Amino acid sequence: MTKIDKVLKKLSELYDFNRKLKGYKLKEKTDKSLKEDAAKDRRAP
Repeated sequence: MTKIDKVLKKLSELYDFNRKLKGYKLKEKTDKSLKEDAAKDRRAP
């Protein structure tokens, strides 16, 4: 492997990692908002 191939491979891995991380953050945010909505529903008269 040449240096450029190694760099491109690392960039590809970093891109995939960032994509997964964003997906996790979005899922976490959605879960949190769902829990807040459920808590509000329980408090409502």
